Amino acid sequence: MKTIFTLLAFSFLFAVTSCKKDTGDDHQVSFAEPAGKANANGEYTIEGQIISPVRLDKILLTKEGQPAPFLEDATTAKNKTEHTFAYQVTGITQDTYVVIDFYNLDGGKSTSKFLIRR
Repeated sequence: MKTIFTLLAFSFLFAVTSCKKDTGDDHQVSFAEPAGKANANGEYTIEGQIISPVRLDKILLTKEGQPAPFLEDATTAKNKTEHTFAYQVTGITQDTYVVIDFYNLDGGKSTSKFLIRR
C-alpha cells in the first residue's frame, strides 16, 4: 500500500513538472542592423524580426529614460509567432537607445534594446 501511494505521488509530481507552461519570455529578436544611424532629420526605421514560442499580444517602443512608450503595436503583431517589423523613430537628437518590449498572450515579456546613433 505504501509503495502504491509513493508511486502515485511520484507520478503526480512528474506530471505537474513536465507540463510546465511556456511563458514565452524567451522571444528571439533579430535586427536588420546591429545599430542604426539617424538621418539629418533625426529619423531612423528599426527593422527586424521576432520569433516567439507563444503568440504575441503587443510590442511597445520607448526611448530609454522616457516614462512612456512612444509607439504601441497591438495590431500587426497580434496573434503571430513570427513577426517582421519596421518602426520609424523620430526626434533623435543624440545617441539614443530604444527599448522594445515584446508581450505575448500568456503574459510573458521580453525586452531588447536598439541603439540609434546621431
